[in-house]
Amino acid sequence: MSSKFRWCILLSVFLIASLCAPAWSAEKQIVSIGAFVPLTGDFASYGTRGRVALEKAEADIAKFISEANLPITFKFLYEDTETKANVTLEKLKAMAAQGVKVVVGLLDSADTRLIMGYANANKIAVVSSFSTVAELGVPNDYVFRPIPHDDMEGVALAELIEHLGFTHVALLVRKDPCDISIANRFVEEFQARGGKILERVEFAGGTREFSGELSALERAVEPAVKEVGTQKVAVVTLTWEDLAQVLSQAQARKSPLLSLTWTGGDAVAHSSVILRDAGEVASKVSIISPMYSAPASAKKEDLLKYAQERIGETLDIYSLVAYDCAWLAALSALCAQSGDGEAVKAALPHVAYNYYGVSGWTELDELGDRKALNVDFFAVKDIEGKPSWVKLFEYDAATGSLSEASSK
Repeated sequence: MSSKFRWCILLSVFLIASLCAPAWSAEKQIVSIGAFVPLTGDFASYGTRGRVALEKAEADIAKFISEANLPITFKFLYEDTETKANVTLEKLKAMAAQGVKVVVGLLDSADTRLIMGYANANKIAVVSSFSTVAELGVPNDYVFRPIPHDDMEGVALAELIEHLGFTHVALLVRKDPCDISIANRFVEEFQARGGKILERVEFAGGTREFSGELSALERAVEPAVKEVGTQKVAVVTLTWEDLAQVLSQAQARKSPLLSLTWTGGDAVAHSSVILRDAGEVASKVSIISPMYSAPASAKKEDLLKYAQERIGETLDIYSLVAYDCAWLAALSALCAQSGDGEAVKAALPHVAYNYYGVSGWTELDELGDRKALNVDFFAVKDIEGKPSWVKLFEYDAATGSLSEASSK
């Protein structure tokens, strides 16, 4: 899709809405948009990338407004969630006190769960790229998630494990709604395919010492390895970036688990923390990790190039979708000719249906969540003496098929 055609879509959405809404006042309006990202805490590396994407969106939106000579200015107010839901709620309340009625960014599922009641009660439109727990999809609420539910990743992960020939799996799962959701669907799908779950070890967020968890996993896989060999046994981990500590501690104890292939979760793929803190051992066990993928486009490449120049990193899907979240919020306010949360809520599903962004077509379902995205699998490989994330496989959500990546 050409850039010219994409702009025609955006302008068409605005012009159609203009026929149905009262005209802008002659006085230039300022609409503030809260931009929440985790710049500290467990998801800090994602927050760094997300902020870059949001800043680029803010600049691109400002350029669009200027060139179209529209009587409005969007002002983005950035806040660090600290990867703490209670902090997010307090900062949302503070923004609401300033009259902010639209919020975008990387709000994880814990954030979303805690703030959604307040957002609904106060009619604050929330557009997040980071929450994927299926149960948080609620009809007619004020929370929109242009990212699919976790369930699809559980199915894709089961397809990957079967494709690689693993018949026995030991699970390490962080007690987080997203990871538990993916784990549950993976177990259901893997067992339906005839796979055997050797053990499921869970740990609480904030855990820093993993000797107990590692011991439990070692005991679970030992008889299976003796029976079917290392080529049939895998360790499936669904964690956050605390996986770097797990790997480092496994290496320190010379764990037999390191003779197996490991997978990671979507909170791990592209993680600079894994590369920095456990790159050597990660490349040994692969850490094959899923990540929703966006289709190729010139717009996506422009954003990726911008981020590479700014921070020297490749943007993950959550950052790409965060860029689109900013556009969806701004275009909805333009179409509604209001920064009011209720007006933005009414317009946003229609805008999303007609918007093709850096993450592709943003069509939402009846719950206000993204309908579908494909899944890519990345592994840590040693590239010229340096641990790097490399794409290995692509999962097609429409067909349920897995194929090797064309550019490994």
